[in-house]
Amino acid sequence: MRGLLIRSSFPELERTHLSRVIWDLPERVCSYNQQKHILKYCNGSVLEFGYGDKKEDFQQYLSAEYDFILVDELTTIPFEFILMLKMRLASSRSDYIPFFAAASNPGGVSHVEVRAFYVRKKGVNPELCPEYDPSEVFFLPATVYDNQILIGRDPGILKRLKALPERERKKYLDGNWDIFEGQFFDEWFEDVHVIQKEDYLDYHIILGMNVLGGMDYGNVTCVHFGARDHNGNIIIFDEYLAENITRTKKIAEQKKFQKERKLENVYIQADTNMWIPDAFDVDYSAIAANEYIEAGINLTKVGKVSSDNRKYRINCNDTIRDMLHWESDESGKIKVHPKLKIYKRCRKLIETLPSLQTDDKNVEDIADKQYDHPYDSLKYLVMALVRPKEITPDTRPQWLKEMGKRKKRTRQQSYMAV
Repeated sequence: MRGLLIRSSFPELERTHLSRVIWDLPERVCSYNQQKHILKYCNGSVLEFGYGDKKEDFQQYLSAEYDFILVDELTTIPFEFILMLKMRLASSRSDYIPFFAAASNPGGVSHVEVRAFYVRKKGVNPELCPEYDPSEVFFLPATVYDNQILIGRDPGILKRLKALPERERKKYLDGNWDIFEGQFFDEWFEDVHVIQKEDYLDYHIILGMNVLGGMDYGNVTCVHFGARDHNGNIIIFDEYLAENITRTKKIAEQKKFQKERKLENVYIQADTNMWIPDAFDVDYSAIAANEYIEAGINLTKVGKVSSDNRKYRINCNDTIRDMLHWESDESGKIKVHPKLKIYKRCRKLIETLPSLQTDDKNVEDIADKQYDHPYDSLKYLVMALVRPKEITPDTRPQWLKEMGKRKKRTRQQSYMAV
């Protein structure tokens, strides 16, 4: 057999594997070539050691064929290079199926893709992996508690892991794959924010609350329905999603969905682009919003407080971040509950929220060109349901108030003149 073991850099490879390989196996079993980083076994099998995190690093492996490929710390290698490596799996033996295996902690440059491909087995980008088959993938979760030999040899490791900051502790002690570097909603934790099936409220109870919908329209159309209680808590309790189908079919499907859920009369906050005519469309009645309204779906245009779309997005991001915030005590018991929770049946929203990444150029915003349609429909809904902030009383003297009014009138007159 011929195998390949990969790490992201040579120092890591040397520290974790090469420095120990001559001690792990006796000379009668194998011999190690330090110049070529190749381990040759007495039966003719070969194990190569390699490393890389750039495309040129992997070019040298693309002409070889391997019976198995192993990757240590998978998330430290860009995911497209992992896919390139998999193409080199091949065996001349008819009785053997080549395989790929990896080990990794959460975090790293390819965390989101690895989480979708191996851990969740859903939400995989079809453009990257058009032939993805979840039945061919196996994920074996493990924490430090599974390694009793390590704990026995070094009992202090548990104490050190428990002393980490909460975010790092969840990753390295609990093995939480919902946390990664660059994650925008870094307080997201499915055990805290997702309501399981047995806790669902009946629709007649939900509809007695303040209920609204939020809708993001496009090639991917996503609608979420939520309710707010008298304390300002919001529950997102249902989800409709349609991809790559005609507008007529979307309208028919959504109308049927709302009727089955008894949500026909609920008003839906929809993005302003639904009121923009299609290209070369001069017939106002054919605008998307009007077609939905004529079909009996109650749409209202999103009221964006700021005319600057970027500022509006940041305002939405801050609001949803605040509502996801939660705190726990030293024993792990929640002492501050989040004000936003989501029913488990809202599958796409639950997949999307923890995967959104921060914009490198603006830490207050979410990076562009992500699958964010469920989040957009959520933000339209949440911003319509949140209570407006209390107006701070104006305690300025009357003469100062009048001066402010005069300045405002002067500015308005200037704008009119322009």
